[in-house]
Amino acid sequence: MGTWYLVRHGETEWNRTGRMQGHLGVPLNAEGRRQATRLAGRLRNVEFSAIYSSDLARAAETAGIIADGRDLAVTPDSDLREFSCGEWEGLTLEEVETRYPGVLAERIEAGGNMGWSAPGGESAIDALHRVRRFCTRANAKLDAGKNILVVAHGGTLRALVVCLLHLADTDFWKFHVDNTALAIVNDHDGSRVLASWNDTSHLSDADSSEAA
Repeated sequence: MGTWYLVRHGETEWNRTGRMQGHLGVPLNAEGRRQATRLAGRLRNVEFSAIYSSDLARAAETAGIIADGRDLAVTPDSDLREFSCGEWEGLTLEEVETRYPGVLAERIEAGGNMGWSAPGGESAIDALHRVRRFCTRANAKLDAGKNILVVAHGGTLRALVVCLLHLADTDFWKFHVDNTALAIVNDHDGSRVLASWNDTSHLSDADSSEAA
């Protein structure tokens, strides 16, 4: 039985202040590094055959902290990037409303429209296409009984669980992912089970050294 360990990057200052990051290379803040270190302790006894990461700074730094001390390099993959927010990158929702009056209301009215995107940005469908390419590559390297770690972003992790579990594309919008949250997907001879989702127990005051 192979197992997928899916992790969102640690906190950044833009997470804290509500700015859209998209493809921008925003680094972790001190809290994000602390979160990643706690998660690394939780996963220290889990052996991985591969560690994949988005090539954006916040995910790559998180993956590097988890990989520290392991004889295993992190493989960056641009298909795991967060979906682009286009002209909205770097803005808060309040700033978007000021600069693009009425567009947020259009987004809300679109609901689960998978083809909607910010001006110049990517849609959820675009992100799903990228993540499906990654899944095809990673699946080819996932031997039976092996574990792989994927460190990415809220959007691409939602896309990844849709791909792994063969869910409807619109299920993309049903998942929430916190910073350094852990999800585990078990592979049973081609079928898969979501064993946990959005698990942040390693961030509690309790001992976080137990393996998932």
